[in-house]
Amino acid sequence: MKKLLLFLPPLLAGCGSCEEVLLTPDERAWFTVYQKASTVTFRSNRGHTVTAGVQPLKEWHQNTDCNQLESGKYQPIFTQLGLTPSEKYNDSNPSFTVNIRKHNPEKPGYMTFDMAGLQCGTASQAGVPTAKWQQQACTLSTTGKTYPAAYAFRRDQNCTSYSNARLQAFYWDKQDGLIRYELTDGEIFELAAK
Repeated sequence: MKKLLLFLPPLLAGCGSCEEVLLTPDERAWFTVYQKASTVTFRSNRGHTVTAGVQPLKEWHQNTDCNQLESGKYQPIFTQLGLTPSEKYNDSNPSFTVNIRKHNPEKPGYMTFDMAGLQCGTASQAGVPTAKWQQQACTLSTTGKTYPAAYAFRRDQNCTSYSNARLQAFYWDKQDGLIRYELTDGEIFELAAK
């Protein structure tokens, strides 16, 4: 019986309360650009118009049963925002999505973009999750608005193409979201006036 009681404290240490991981205000800002059930309009250099419906924000935690022995003391958070374009650019991955997975409250989350099969991510670095992303000025012909430091993602430079993705590049602004995307055939879609 004494031997059984010796195993009980380590076993009980695996149970108990866990810390729910939350996004910082800066991380949360990536998801506040779009309103649920709204529509975003893009116009192309060839006269085409594409709309994209905003999907409901998805957010969930793991380790909700607080199994510290197998999963640790944190409840990681996963947050995802998606747009569904009216034009299908990829059969297996039709949406434009931005995700953050955060496993530890002391470290920045891991951000990924999946734009209909064109995927980009960044490793967390010293509190700056976007450190490896390229920024570049972008002026939209649709609105004339200039973004001096938009995040630029380009196939085979800082993105990987999966499932025959038709996107070649895209530009994202933290305040306005997806502002421009380019197809492999040279067609360019830009955000229309809001």
